[in-house]
Amino acid sequence: MHPFDEMKAWVQFAPEDEVLLRGFLPVVTPHLTALSELFYARIQLSPGASAVLKDDAQIARLKGTLSQWALELVSGPWDDAYYKRRERIGRMHVQVGLHSRYMFTAMNVYRDAMCRIASEYSDPALGRLTCCSISKVADMDLAIMTGTFLESSERRQVSTLQDLLISQMPVTVLLIDGDGRVAAATRPGIRLFGDTPVIGRHWMDALPAPLVRAADLDAVLQRALESGREIALPRVDVRLEGEDRNFHLSVVPLDPTRALLHVEELTEAVRTEGRLVRAESLAQLGALSAAVAHELRNPLAGISGAIQVISRSLPETDKHKPVMVKVEQQVRRLDSLVTDLLDFARPAEAKRAKVRLDEVALLVIDLVQRDHPLVDLRTTGEGEVMADANLVQQVLLNLVLNAVQAMDGGAGHAVHLRVRDGSVLVNDDGPGIPEENVEKIFSPFFTTRTRGTGLGLAICRQATAAMGGSLTLSTGDLRGAAFLLELPLV
Repeated sequence: MHPFDEMKAWVQFAPEDEVLLRGFLPVVTPHLTALSELFYARIQLSPGASAVLKDDAQIARLKGTLSQWALELVSGPWDDAYYKRRERIGRMHVQVGLHSRYMFTAMNVYRDAMCRIASEYSDPALGRLTCCSISKVADMDLAIMTGTFLESSERRQVSTLQDLLISQMPVTVLLIDGDGRVAAATRPGIRLFGDTPVIGRHWMDALPAPLVRAADLDAVLQRALESGREIALPRVDVRLEGEDRNFHLSVVPLDPTRALLHVEELTEAVRTEGRLVRAESLAQLGALSAAVAHELRNPLAGISGAIQVISRSLPETDKHKPVMVKVEQQVRRLDSLVTDLLDFARPAEAKRAKVRLDEVALLVIDLVQRDHPLVDLRTTGEGEVMADANLVQQVLLNLVLNAVQAMDGGAGHAVHLRVRDGSVLVNDDGPGIPEENVEKIFSPFFTTRTRGTGLGLAICRQATAAMGGSLTLSTGDLRGAAFLLELPLV
């Protein structure tokens, strides 16, 4: 049974109702303009309903459409074409964004007005029967329109959800046709495919060329099509636009000419895994460093004490005196190494409070300037952070000393500190960081100097992390190295 026939049976819409409605047509026709005016006057009293109206020209067009709807309501024929026209009205309400509740209230306004016109019949019984027929056909119209409205609204919501899910999928799927062109695709990520549409392009033109070469994708696709089996590449490492990125690729043949190409970016997962591995390695290294430091500290203290006693007992003219002084210096250097090992193994706990970065920067410059008066040391700007003042001073002092030592502390060199809320940039005009060392400088025990433990920057990064901040390589106005210390804002 057609849904419209089922509705007619429910409300008992019979041929007698059709006769009554057609008899009402010449009565209501002179009132159609007034009914449209009343209808839209009521709509404009409701902010929610009137929000979909744009201008007077649109309202004038809608009034004409409403009069046509009213004529069809009372003239019929009430057939399948009538049903389809009411369905279109329901879908249109979804497109313009009108809530379904306004369909009920609007129908009530129109039905009430038409029944009042019918009540003016000279025969009151005929007027009541006509109003009953108007109510039946109005209820059926409302059922058709709201039913279609809800179906269309649900389809739109599902479509929106699907688009959202597809846009957030970490996997992009391309359907490659027999000509090697992309026939369909999930929403490709702009970061990989750019903002140019991929549909219709050859798949090798759609994907970045370095990724195609690194995976030898052309050969992989051919093998998959010839064998009829899926070929997966668990991890493909490639450098794109100056950045190391990682992908999982798989080719799924559909038939001898068509295939699905799955592209999933693993870059963030690989980086997270790397951070976890480094953290575990650093923890193990820290434990080993602490054990070694504790084993060395007591013997070094004994050696240092013995050397000092022997050295003081020797006359200044003794030929062994300079040797003992050198031995004592080396013992002190080893003791400094032990101190660094313990600092690395037991990172300080941060006691955070409001810190004036410009004041700490000035203090660090004063400390370094005393031993390196020929270096142009200066600070600009001001700012505050929530951090540990002692740890901030330790980090900045280490960074500035590293910069001075990289320039051999000579005249004509400069180290500038640029302070802002939440950050300090330490920038020098020295030789900078060689490209091959960029990934290594924060690693424990890595150093380019003949002396030094290579723990300074690793300890600085640990201290920064303890304060909830970050220490990274950056760029500045001077040509040398630049380190950006970022800390939580007040």
